[in-house]
Amino acid sequence: MSEFTAMEQAMMTKDFSDQQKMLFMSQYDSVKKDSGTVLVLAVLFGFSGIDRFMLGDVGLGIAKLLTFGGCGIWAIVDWFTAKSRTNDYNRKKAMEIFQAIKMTAN
Repeated sequence: MSEFTAMEQAMMTKDFSDQQKMLFMSQYDSVKKDSGTVLVLAVLFGFSGIDRFMLGDVGLGIAKLLTFGGCGIWAIVDWFTAKSRTNDYNRKKAMEIFQAIKMTAN
């Protein structure tokens, strides 16, 4: 999936007040992950599952750690999926923040 863009953020928050938009952006900026950072972690430390832990995949991170990155195979696969996993994580977090702000407004 593609990156969560500023245009998508604007469309998502179009009915929010200025204060709600600022709250959304500050919360989103504090939890979003950079796909480049996740990729570097996957390449350098992929055998230990750090990239999975960073994106909240604790169970898979532990499995990756215990199997030494699936004997290296899983670690290599994660090099190619790091960007899409990061984008999915960022979209999920944006939606969670959006819904929390929307619920408090009602």
